[in-house]
Amino acid sequence: MESATCLWNYSTNKILLLLLLIKLEIKKNLIMKKLKFNLLTGLLLLISVSVFAAGFPPPDKVQETFQKMYPKVTTVDWQRKGDYHIADIRVDGRELNVWFSDKGKWLMTEVDVESLEAVPAAVAKAFMQSTMASMQLEDVRIITFPKQPAVIVIEVEEYNTDSEFQLFYAPDGKLLQTLNVSDTGGEIYPGLF
Repeated sequence: MESATCLWNYSTNKILLLLLLIKLEIKKNLIMKKLKFNLLTGLLLLISVSVFAAGFPPPDKVQETFQKMYPKVTTVDWQRKGDYHIADIRVDGRELNVWFSDKGKWLMTEVDVESLEAVPAAVAKAFMQSTMASMQLEDVRIITFPKQPAVIVIEVEEYNTDSEFQLFYAPDGKLLQTLNVSDTGGEIYPGLF
């Protein structure tokens, strides 16, 4: 009789253990399903935000102004940053970022020229005579505006460090401003001027 009771307890414990394992497996599956659902939802949200921000057509007024300025350009990659609409285009082999307000007003055009040879001689001379000329040249851009003189932006990086600076020059070679952009990334936008 005692062996039958032991066998009964052993079988009961085995069944209880099996039920516990099944319950744990069900919980594990439920947790995994929730995790997969949350990951998928997050991914879809990220994709939808990216689609909305990049490649989304700007308001009609912005497109009208752009067409008046660049009637021959047919390939445009539109971006939106804050209240600005940016047309990324290529004209005469150069990359241009043309910035507009929501109301279609042209705010500025940024041309990446990548070399001091493409800037006014006075700017190149002023830069080469500055203490920053000993740093590594990272980028050269010419920013044009509707109602003010152009600004030439020269970005340099200190060798063997993460220190980056942007130097803003007037076309006559006058240094307007120097910004340490080591922590900010140095994005140029209309509100900066």
